[in-house]
Amino acid sequence: MKLIDLIYPPRCPLCGNVTTEKDKTFPLCERCFDLQKKEIFDKITDATDYLPQNKAFYCAYKYNGLLRDAVIKYKFNGEIWMAKPFSIFIINAVEKCGGFESVDYLTYVPVSQIRLAERGYDQTFEIVKEISKSKGIPILKCLLKDNNKGDNASEKKNRHSRVSEKGYFFIGKKNEIKNKNILLVDDILTTGATIMECTELLLENGAKTVSSAVLASGRKDF
Repeated sequence: MKLIDLIYPPRCPLCGNVTTEKDKTFPLCERCFDLQKKEIFDKITDATDYLPQNKAFYCAYKYNGLLRDAVIKYKFNGEIWMAKPFSIFIINAVEKCGGFESVDYLTYVPVSQIRLAERGYDQTFEIVKEISKSKGIPILKCLLKDNNKGDNASEKKNRHSRVSEKGYFFIGKKNEIKNKNILLVDDILTTGATIMECTELLLENGAKTVSSAVLASGRKDF
């Protein structure tokens, strides 16, 4: 056992109980694993149905119940330790449906600089860092969110009314992503508009393919 695990043992992100990597249900405890079974995103959806420019779409859970409560704590209460178990959910989803073999780079949907300053961390970047450490795939910070666009559904404009608005910019180097296969990560899929916009930016700037992976989907039609 690692020394860090003795001092700060891994915990189930849904209830906070101590878990171990030897548990078959890790990173969830057995109780939460059983409760969360019905929320597993087990429908293999053709990405072209909703995300026409994505090569593939990976999702771990439906955005309901205990997971939804945990994500809210993670995003708004500073529970950064949840990034590691959340990264494992995404890794498992990708490996179940395809794997990382063809992924050259990881990138992510960022929060705005205003939101970053308020929270002190970017919740999706923290998850991507853990995926990168686990799989040995480098991260490209190549997308920037417009400070004038809302970061969550509590803003005055809801997501549906923002579908046609451009809220992201490409700030990377075109030669870095040219002819590369990119895995774009976000925390929650709501309408799909953000994934679509960021995918378009990556493809327009030279990416060979873009696949997307999210922790959970809130779409009712999935």
